[in-house]
Amino acid sequence: MFKKCLGLFVLLITTGQLYSQEIKYEKFGIDASSGIPEGLPVGQTAPDFRGKDDAGQVVSLKSLLQHGPVVLFFYRGEWCPVCKRYLKQYRDSLDLVVAQGASVVAVTPETAANIEKTRQKTGFRFTVVSDPDRKIMTDYDVLFHVTDKYRNKIKLVFREDIAEVNGDPDAWLPVPATYIISRKGYITARYFNPDYRDRSPVRWMLDHLPD
Repeated sequence: MFKKCLGLFVLLITTGQLYSQEIKYEKFGIDASSGIPEGLPVGQTAPDFRGKDDAGQVVSLKSLLQHGPVVLFFYRGEWCPVCKRYLKQYRDSLDLVVAQGASVVAVTPETAANIEKTRQKTGFRFTVVSDPDRKIMTDYDVLFHVTDKYRNKIKLVFREDIAEVNGDPDAWLPVPATYIISRKGYITARYFNPDYRDRSPVRWMLDHLPD
């Protein structure tokens, strides 16, 4: 009996079924009925993107890759205490990534005005691109529709409406994933967890930068 159970456990891990069954998507605000983001796989060509940072400057993946690899990560917004904590931690440590010749760019659904609020609260110095039409988040398969329960929770606890913060008629958020993209435009590593409390450490970024 033990061997049968062990065999089933190994099979579930191998196929990924156990992982998917353990995730409590609604706990993290993900409306599973509207689709579950899975993130782009390692080895895939990274979709090019163009967007404006909070200073109004156009940023594109193509131009960034001319200077070296790119570390691309997503965050949820200035209302999110977990995001602010991690952005504060990244503030100085990401200089180590830049020193290795990589560009660091964050993508968020929040408006440029709210990006500035986040910058003031955290002191980060890297480039942040607003994704108001949700195209970048969609292309990288990190976008999800927020449940009404979670949206109302944020309103109650933080007095913030996710949709309003994003300048959007509805509430959408990204899984706070991280992708490392080589100069040739391929995804060489990813850190992806629907649990928004789990973010890629800077040490992980350094360990996975392409040679």
